[in-house]
Amino acid sequence: MESLKQLLNRFPVEVANAKVIDVKENICHIILENSGQEIWNCSINSIVENKENQLTVYPKEESIVVVGLTGDGSATILAVSEVEKIYFRNEKAEFTFDGSGFQFNRDGENLKEVLNGFQDGFGKLCDELAKVVVSIGVTPDVPAIMQIKNEIVNTNKQALNKILT
Repeated sequence: MESLKQLLNRFPVEVANAKVIDVKENICHIILENSGQEIWNCSINSIVENKENQLTVYPKEESIVVVGLTGDGSATILAVSEVEKIYFRNEKAEFTFDGSGFQFNRDGENLKEVLNGFQDGFGKLCDELAKVVVSIGVTPDVPAIMQIKNEIVNTNKQALNKILT
């Protein structure tokens, strides 16, 4: 069990603005605006014990953050002015959102892969349907089927791949 002094040192004794210089995993290099002091291992998360469930907001480099400074000289980001990436994880799901799009995984399945697989399967279905020839009645409208296939398999898939990473 931690001593009372160690527990109290975990809470900020001072709040300051800082500029983010570099971000690596769950720490960043910052420079305090009021004093110019550099802190090389500023924690991005205030809760570092929980490795299974987390929500992390990563600041953009060169942006301004509000940090809590503790008595032992360490710092933790409390708020960000600009977001580079948001990461969420719990027991079953993982979600990343950044400038390139978003990625969503749950129970070992990736949303982009599932949706792309569906679109590919739909395209194969359209190809097989276009082969159908009816001797009595109306044969399927192959150009219309191919147009629908093109819209879903190509146009929608390109849009989906821009959104999902």
